[in-house]
Amino acid sequence: MVWNYVLKLMKAASENPDVVKILQTVAASKPEHGDDSVCYVQLKREERLCVVKGQIVTGSGTGGDSKAFQLSVVVDEEQERILSAECSECFENGDCRHVVTFISWIHRKSEADESSEVVCFFRGPLAADLEHVPPKPPLNKTKAKNFIREIVRILQTEDIDCPLRWNFSAANKKFGNLSIHEMIMTAVKNKFDTAQFFEHAHSIITSSSGLLADKTKFTPKFNPWYLELRYARITSAKVSDCINLNVTQAVLYETILGCHKEIDPNVQRKKLAVRQRLEKYTKTKYENCKITLNPSYPIIFDVPDGICQSHVIEIKCPKSPDHMQKYVTENGSICEKYYMEIQIHMYMHGKTAGVVCVADPDFETNNEIYMHSFNLNRNFAVNKLNKAMDFWKNIVYPELINSWSE
Repeated sequence: MVWNYVLKLMKAASENPDVVKILQTVAASKPEHGDDSVCYVQLKREERLCVVKGQIVTGSGTGGDSKAFQLSVVVDEEQERILSAECSECFENGDCRHVVTFISWIHRKSEADESSEVVCFFRGPLAADLEHVPPKPPLNKTKAKNFIREIVRILQTEDIDCPLRWNFSAANKKFGNLSIHEMIMTAVKNKFDTAQFFEHAHSIITSSSGLLADKTKFTPKFNPWYLELRYARITSAKVSDCINLNVTQAVLYETILGCHKEIDPNVQRKKLAVRQRLEKYTKTKYENCKITLNPSYPIIFDVPDGICQSHVIEIKCPKSPDHMQKYVTENGSICEKYYMEIQIHMYMHGKTAGVVCVADPDFETNNEIYMHSFNLNRNFAVNKLNKAMDFWKNIVYPELINSWSE
C-alpha cells in the first residue's frame, strides 16, 4: 500500500518540477514530528473504503508556538491502495511532510501486532500502595436503620411532606398496617411467599374494615393517608392496562406505585360541577365514597366519583373533541376500558347499577353531559379482577420484595 503511494509520488515528481522541490524540502528538513505528534485519530469504514482522520501537532508546545494540522487519508482496503491523502494546511495533496508522516504512522500501526498486547494501568508504585489498603469494614445495619429513623423523625418534626416521610412506619399513621408498604415489610421480615402474603393481607383487611369508614374528599389524592393506601395497589382504571398491557410493563409498574402527574385542580372543580349537574338531572344526591378494600382483592384500590343507594358514578372530562374519542366510540358507546372500570366500581361497592358520565368538552358553556347506564355483570367483573391479581402477583410483588430485601 505504501509502495504504491511512493510510486505515485515519484511519477508525479517526474511530471511536475514543483513536486520535486517539495519532496527535496521534505528530505532535507529535520524531522519536527514523530509518532508522538500524531493524535485524535478516527477511523470510519464504508464497505471497501476506510477513511482515517487525525491530527499532527508540530512545535515544542511551549510559548504558544505549536500548530495542529488536520489530515485525512482514504484507503481502498480490497485493493490495498491509498486513494487520497490531504492536509488542511498544505495545498498540495499528498505531497507535504505531514501527509508522509501520517501515512508512515498508519503503515506502522497496520503492520504491528498490538492487538494482544497487555498494558498494565496500575504501575509498580501504585500497585504497592494498593497492597496496604485495609479491607472494607463490615456494614453496620443497625446504624443504617437508625439513620433512616432519624431522617424520618426530622421530616415529621419539620412537617416536610415527601415520599420518604410517608413510606416508613410511624405510630401516628392513620391506617397503619393496611398499607402495602407495611405488608411488604412484614413479608420481607418473615420471608413470605406470594400465597402467604395474600393470606396475611386478607386477615389484616378483614380485621381493620372499621378503620375505612371515613369518606374521602372529592379531591382525595391530596390526603397523605389516601396516597399511603393507594401506593402499590391497582386502581379500577388500571385494571384494563394490567390485562391488555396497553403500556410498557415498566411504565405500568411505576404507575401502580403511584408515579403519576399531579392532579389538576381545574379538572377536579369541573368534575364536581358535572356531578352537581347530574344531581339536578337525575334528582339524586350523590355522596363522596369511602375507600373500599376487599379482603379477597387486597391489592385493588377503588374510589368512584360518587355513590347513592342504588348506583355508583364515574365522571370523565375530555379536553377536546379528539380527546372525547378516548371515552366514547364512534357509535356512541363507552370504550371497553371504562366499561370495565364501572363494572369493578359496582362489584367493589356492592351495587347492581352504575353510570358513566362524560362531560362535553365545552361543558363550561353548554352544560351538556352524556350518560351511559350499566347493570352489574358479576362474572365479568370477577374475571377481570382475577386477571389483575395475577399481574400483581407475577410482576409487582416480586419487584417490591426484591426492592426491600437485604
